[in-house]
Amino acid sequence: MKSIFSIYLVFATCCLFADVPGNKPRPSYDIKITGLSQYSNHLFFVQQNNVVTSLKDSNSIHIQGGYGKPLCAEVWAINKNNFLHTDTLLFCSGDAKKSKEIILNIYKRDLSYTEITTNQKNKNSIPFSAVNNKVDNDPFNKNHFIMYLISGLSLLVLIMLMFFMLKKKNKEMKLQRSI
Repeated sequence: MKSIFSIYLVFATCCLFADVPGNKPRPSYDIKITGLSQYSNHLFFVQQNNVVTSLKDSNSIHIQGGYGKPLCAEVWAINKNNFLHTDTLLFCSGDAKKSKEIILNIYKRDLSYTEITTNQKNKNSIPFSAVNNKVDNDPFNKNHFIMYLISGLSLLVLIMLMFFMLKKKNKEMKLQRSI
């Protein structure tokens, strides 16, 4: 019984360390931001490592990769007329594996971007791909489902072990009473 419990404890400890940040390297990449000149009534800013700088059209932002906590850059705009802020775009290490070029779009107070693909750069055409910073959550949800399943099964195994231990203890107590 002790061996089963110790195997369970070792297995649970290994699973706890499976999703620790820093176990996979995150690549560095550059983002070239264009399309800022069409919004002359807005000022664009970027914050990296607690340093805020203003953005100009066709500026490039370097997103540093590495291990551990992802390093992020925040991009936002301020309207010069009424000083209203747009929402913030986050670009973090590990989001992309190669450099990309994006065009920023502002609709009311929503800041979004469209990624320019290499085919579109070569054709010198205006149509852009519809990559508007949407994240595919399917792998994330599958991983969560698997982790919930493992947690539920381990709880069930723990309850069964406790039941068998109590049953064995009750048998021993009944045996002692009968003597």
